[in-house]
Amino acid sequence: MGSNYFKIILRNIKRHKIYSFINIMGLAIGMACCILLLLHIRSELSFDSYHQNADRIHRLCAYVNIGGKEEFGGQSNATAAEVLRDEFPEVGNTVRFRYTPGSTVKFEDKLFFENNIYYADDTVFDIFSWPLTKGNPQTVLNSPYSIVISEELAEKYFGTEDPLGKILNFNDQENYQVTGVMENIPQNSHFVFDALCSFKTLYMQGKEMSFILRDWLSYNFQTYLLLEEGADYQEVNKKIRNLLEIHAGNQLETKGAKEELFLLPLKDIYLRPVWQTTGPILYVYIFSVIALFVLLIACVNFMNLSTARSANRAKEVGMRKVLGAERRKLISQFLGESLFLSFLSLGIALLLVDLALPVINALSGQSLSLDFVEIPWLVPGLLGLAAFTGLIAGSYPALYLSAFHPVKVLKGSLKSASANSRLRRILVVFQFSISITLIIGTGIIMKQLNHMKHEDSGFNKEHVLILPLTDSAVRDSIPVIKKEFKQHHGVIHVAASSTLPGWWPPNGDKIPEGYTQAQMQLMDELNVDEDFIPLMGIEVIAGRNFSREFGTDNRHSVIINETAAKKYGWTNPLGKTIKTYDPERTDPSEPGWISKTVIGVVKDFHLRYLSQTIEPLFIQSDPDFPKPHGVLDLMLVRINPEKMSDTLRFLENKWAEIAPSNAFDPFYLDDAFNAQFINMERSREIFSYFTFLAIFIGCLGLYGMASFTTEQRTKEIGIRKVLGSSIANIVFLLSKELMGSVLLANAIAWPLAYIMLRNWIQDFPYHTEINILIFVASAGFVFVIGLATISYQAVKAAMANPVDTLRYE
Repeated sequence: MGSNYFKIILRNIKRHKIYSFINIMGLAIGMACCILLLLHIRSELSFDSYHQNADRIHRLCAYVNIGGKEEFGGQSNATAAEVLRDEFPEVGNTVRFRYTPGSTVKFEDKLFFENNIYYADDTVFDIFSWPLTKGNPQTVLNSPYSIVISEELAEKYFGTEDPLGKILNFNDQENYQVTGVMENIPQNSHFVFDALCSFKTLYMQGKEMSFILRDWLSYNFQTYLLLEEGADYQEVNKKIRNLLEIHAGNQLETKGAKEELFLLPLKDIYLRPVWQTTGPILYVYIFSVIALFVLLIACVNFMNLSTARSANRAKEVGMRKVLGAERRKLISQFLGESLFLSFLSLGIALLLVDLALPVINALSGQSLSLDFVEIPWLVPGLLGLAAFTGLIAGSYPALYLSAFHPVKVLKGSLKSASANSRLRRILVVFQFSISITLIIGTGIIMKQLNHMKHEDSGFNKEHVLILPLTDSAVRDSIPVIKKEFKQHHGVIHVAASSTLPGWWPPNGDKIPEGYTQAQMQLMDELNVDEDFIPLMGIEVIAGRNFSREFGTDNRHSVIINETAAKKYGWTNPLGKTIKTYDPERTDPSEPGWISKTVIGVVKDFHLRYLSQTIEPLFIQSDPDFPKPHGVLDLMLVRINPEKMSDTLRFLENKWAEIAPSNAFDPFYLDDAFNAQFINMERSREIFSYFTFLAIFIGCLGLYGMASFTTEQRTKEIGIRKVLGSSIANIVFLLSKELMGSVLLANAIAWPLAYIMLRNWIQDFPYHTEINILIFVASAGFVFVIGLATISYQAVKAAMANPVDTLRYE
């Protein structure tokens, strides 16, 4: 019996090549899309799950409310880790990290610029599963000035030599001994670095660092906790909520602030970051829905064509029933055919996935693969996908075909083509609704991305070269570097800054004039020299820029932005004062203030990400500012674009003369600023590709339906031509059902797309408007694509010779 069914399947495939091709390729492309999206989703959900204790690791985060401004951050202080480990029984261990700014690393006569190095406690390898290939994880970071490097760094620095014991010089100031080599951090990590230095080194780096290490309200570190087995992090959250109040209550009361610590599970850091209203988890949900939709469209094609061709198999069903076949057997037969086609499609889908993976990896920046060893559930998952697809696609045709009555079928009284036309129309409308929704979504995402890219940033980011200043010696040489660089005719401006637009700026407590100490305000901070504002093209709308002619500017002057003036109610900000912490203070509990006078107001510009609102900004010009996050460690050079290559050669040569101990490793401001769009751009491209494939699958089914419809109406078309109908009239006749389906699909898709996209787009403080033109264009696009798909069959049928069509059958 099984071999007989198999022969029937093969005969049907051979006899109806076009329909079989459409069914198989539709299912194959649908399953390939689904597999690719599931691999992407699996990669997103796997972040940090490779750690042995991933479920017990949590990050210590902070909530700050100063002057009514709320901030959530993943940073914490350096002092809480020891208290949590020693005084809370639920906490098994802790580890602290601190980022070190870009450093020039020297080995023998070779220079390297590294921008991804952290300090870490010696407990790091007790908490995180980062295996060492060389060195003892229990002792590698026990001593100050010890360093563990990645395999990639080891190969870059030492080649095939043994790295252990080698000495690396940092910024021509500190020597670190290599005590361990670590496997490269997996790509699916929220926290990636190239080397770890001993945290104990920080305690030997002077009074500024000593101050920060003791300050309970200084959020300059990343702290992770390993909870004991069975500990509930929510209960721990309740216990630590008042930790800052206990240890720094007087400071909080003095400035009228509310600040709390809380825990964030390791696996939520990437997917649900506390500092974003939406995170990657949103796109996981979106891609999950797309995967389901694309698969459903492929299944709908199968169901549509199977029910449409039911008349061709009606006599087969009638004869089988007359000869004693039970409905149960017929259902099994048709489901078996569907499952066979589904598993055949799976094989083709795997080939398509293998071909598409390089493209998807290039788009997503991931390393997705069909690794059956690494992903043990992949084989049963794929088999389950094929079985699910086969059952869903074949369920209705099996039930429908097996229900035919033998007497009606054999008498030829069954009008199947019209009886199930309503179902087919519903399925076509369903396909169009999904396609239109996806197209509108793609259009809105592209519009929002373009809106953000072309949003007036408030500064000119083009043709600005950035050079990191990695040590105090080269920072002391800033005036010399600027003078030497300006000698070249291709250099337009040179300036120095502590941070860049598009990077996350530090912020600090301030007391604007008219406010008390208990009404402190939080302001973003930027330290620059007098050439920064002209170089960036930032508009000064009141007062003046910093100037070397005013000796008090370095210590006692400040420039603010429009947002600060508006927030503090200053109609005339010039001459107003803002108190800020004295950077020379040595005791965190004794604030110590210096007062700075507002000498200028600049037009608002985006210092934060464009997905964040512009905040009050405190710009100072203090080349001797001692705090690590306020140091002038970036040199900006605006270059004439017509003389780019010549100017770059000059700068590199001049850099080697002035700062021979610093690596020349520049980058461009526009690249750094546009990096904030990378994830959104990748998601948009993936969304677009799969939207196109969903439409393509739908068009495959539409082509099959058009072929079937014209085949069924061959005589009608011939008679209409004999009676004088034009080709245009016949094409319109065969296409008008499509028009109705598109209209109905739009009525469903438009409100659905609007509701979903309105909620998404409102998460952006600077967002585009949802324009009706996108909806109209999407409807028109789908209609044109659908019309083009069926036009070939319609025109072919309309142009056929009536003599031939009337001889049909």
